[in-house]
Amino acid sequence: MPDFSNFFDQIDLLVWGKTLVQVFIICYAVLWLWRRIAGTHAERLVKGMLVLTAISFASWWLQLTIITSILHHMIPAAALALVMVFQPEIRRGLGYLGRVQTFKFDLSLAHTDATRTASDIKQIIQAVKELSRSKTGALIVIEPPHGERDYLSPGTPVNADISATLLLTLFFPKSPLHDGAVVIRKEKIVAAGVILPMTDNPKLSYKYGTRHRAAIGLSETYDGLCIVVSEETGAISAASRGMLARYSNAEDLTEPIAYLYHQGTDSDNGPLSSFLSLFGRGKTEVKSTQAVTLSDNDRLKGEAEQSLT
Repeated sequence: MPDFSNFFDQIDLLVWGKTLVQVFIICYAVLWLWRRIAGTHAERLVKGMLVLTAISFASWWLQLTIITSILHHMIPAAALALVMVFQPEIRRGLGYLGRVQTFKFDLSLAHTDATRTASDIKQIIQAVKELSRSKTGALIVIEPPHGERDYLSPGTPVNADISATLLLTLFFPKSPLHDGAVVIRKEKIVAAGVILPMTDNPKLSYKYGTRHRAAIGLSETYDGLCIVVSEETGAISAASRGMLARYSNAEDLTEPIAYLYHQGTDSDNGPLSSFLSLFGRGKTEVKSTQAVTLSDNDRLKGEAEQSLT
């Protein structure tokens, strides 16, 4: 009689192997998704969905039939609302998945010539320094290279090399584009006169003007760095992940900008604490209540003048 013991052992190994591969894929997908939404409004909504699911499971286990029935009707509606509210983010995420750089095959920015990168950063710092000296209002958005953003207004396409002269020209008070933001993506100034979504937090101090509110508003939802120069005082500030920090001089922004250039994002390829420690070299004026934990905030230098609660 043939011995099938080895055959069944091989089947068990195959089943276990498939299970492990599936678990790995699911864990990777969940981790990737969480890193993409960390620090955004989507994170809070996802947490709410998880809480509803946990309550639903607990009510089912405890045989609380009325609560279970209500929650079973609420969860699909909440999921549909999630899709509708975050339609732009979902579209952008699917577009991001469609590019091979999701799996790190696109090295266009990571391998950008170091001299070119250093020159671009130097031009940005030089422009910010001059804008601060002349008390010229400015708002510069430096994007990580993992996809375009949806702004309230796309602004005017520029698609030019980064230079301090061009940045100063775009923010010149008589320029028709000076009121909007300038967007920098990779090694290009891609647009000017861009209108950004402002934060809707009613507890934000009145001392922050339109540019600061727009910088905070964009950073609450998207990765990257928003640099603001006040036209009243010439003060230099930067917003990221819903936080606003003030810098005594433009050179302090060099390392946060370089981090974005080399890491590609402030959350994907490097620990969040690394970016926060660089970003926090300024004086933190506004703290986020989003995904940044207390231990992360402890790494930031300076005391908070105001907390968004």
